[in-house]
Amino acid sequence: MTPAGVPPFSDEQLRHRYGAAIGALPEDAWASLRWLRRGHLVTSPLLPLALRRTLLRLGGVKLGAMVWGLKHCWLEAPQISIGTGSSIAAGCWLEGNGRIEIGSNCLLGPEVLILTSIHPLGSDGEIGRKSEARDVRIGDGSWLAARVMIMPGVTIGPGVVVAAGAVVTKDCEAGGLYAGIPAKRLR
Repeated sequence: MTPAGVPPFSDEQLRHRYGAAIGALPEDAWASLRWLRRGHLVTSPLLPLALRRTLLRLGGVKLGAMVWGLKHCWLEAPQISIGTGSSIAAGCWLEGNGRIEIGSNCLLGPEVLILTSIHPLGSDGEIGRKSEARDVRIGDGSWLAARVMIMPGVTIGPGVVVAAGAVVTKDCEAGGLYAGIPAKRLR
């Protein structure tokens, strides 16, 4: 019986760890390319905003007109779209394997974290090593204040306000004010 938790590496895997590292080189190369295309380099405040937007578009990020901010951000997810008039403050991290859709006229405060990947938990309690994607959607006109964390698979309706430091684990209804850990609707 396998104990609950992350499964240990087998003796065979440990004996051939250098071979696995060499086998991971193509993945590491792609990770480096993603960093160049959507990481801190292209969101450096040393670059003019117009150039940052252009480089992100070349990296596959779909940006509407007049998207602001984008300083010291990490846009890791493979499919990101940010609507017209939205502002992404410094230090935001859009992580994972899933799609992230940010509507028009949204405000993301400093260091907002949007997660799109989970490690599945098996019926025997074993945690999968390979992550699975869960898409995140943020509706038009929403405001995520500083250091909000959005968990994988969450949909935030239009016009939602999420208070600073909240952890959103479930979908948010349109026009609501949410706060806390986990975030709950206040009005």
